[in-house]
Amino acid sequence: MELDPTRLEALCLDLDDTILDSEGSVRAAWELVADRLVEAHPELARSAVLAAIESATDWFWADDERHRRGRLDLPWARREVVGRALETLQRRPDAALADAVGRAYTELRERELWLFEGALDVLARLRARVPRMALVTNGAAETQRAKIERFDLARFFDHVQIEGEFGAGKPDALVYRHVLGRLDAAPHASLMVGDNFECDVLGPLAVGMHAAWIDAAGRGAPAVPAPRPHWTLRSLHELAARLGV
Repeated sequence: MELDPTRLEALCLDLDDTILDSEGSVRAAWELVADRLVEAHPELARSAVLAAIESATDWFWADDERHRRGRLDLPWARREVVGRALETLQRRPDAALADAVGRAYTELRERELWLFEGALDVLARLRARVPRMALVTNGAAETQRAKIERFDLARFFDHVQIEGEFGAGKPDALVYRHVLGRLDAAPHASLMVGDNFECDVLGPLAVGMHAAWIDAAGRGAPAVPAPRPHWTLRSLHELAARLGV
């Protein structure tokens, strides 16, 4: 069934890389880590260190259990990535170094976290158009709440659901069923929007909701196709246009 925007009862939005640009600083942050590792091990080539970090990052987030734990404890995740990179480079484990560069990475990412251009204006227009709205985000409670407060986002939503507070994360069906219950909305009249295809498209589709995938980088079709139609958008601005606001 195609989504009829005029009958939309509820709109659910992801936070990171949907409203907030959290990916824009990733490369710079890992380059900072590489520089710190080269300072500690000047015999290493910076290019080799960057390659090891990239490989370690892919390794870490490819495992479902590490992914679940890591998004709830990002400092630990970053220490693990650095430790894995040092191991790949055949250097002894160095917990103090991994902790220090992990903190530097976190500080840079937090400092360089920004709203996407025009995001607040779009949220205000969506709020005026849609009967009920929810913010649905994975991650640690303290980390995600700090972002929401920093950018004054809670005012746009009837319900805010954070993995670390709720006890389950996307794409778990329990997450979406709970959100729909809090919004008193029917699945077929509700839309989830986010940048993570598995969490923000496959998850809501599985419980009968509609979904919109924000493919800001234009990556194209995902490896696992969706079981039924969904929107593919480049930004919240395109979402607003689709909804006629």
